[in-house]
Amino acid sequence: MTQQRSNQIFGGTFLIGLAVLFLTNWWWPGILYVIGIALMTRSIAEGKSWMQERGGIAILLIASFFTLLDFLSSFTFNFWPVILILIGLYLLFGKRNRVSSSGDNASSKRKNDFV
Repeated sequence: MTQQRSNQIFGGTFLIGLAVLFLTNWWWPGILYVIGIALMTRSIAEGKSWMQERGGIAILLIASFFTLLDFLSSFTFNFWPVILILIGLYLLFGKRNRVSSSGDNASSKRKNDFV
């Protein structure tokens, strides 16, 4: 598909998204969703995979973060201590790569021993 056609698809998607924002009056973070989706549709129109549009993915992730933040702030529960606790638990019990303190690896010795 030509560059001109993919730009037309981007513009059309963007205008439809703006119309939805006017109808719903949900400007923040709705505008981020509109931009991210428009970038991804242009990428698809150019024949690329939607995953190759890293800017669009990043914008959609940021929009999702703000949507989640807005949703969680509507509760009176303070969720930041829970996030800190979860990060602390991950640091304490998360996946760790353990390296043997001695230079030789005991398990490799056992594999090569003939008894």
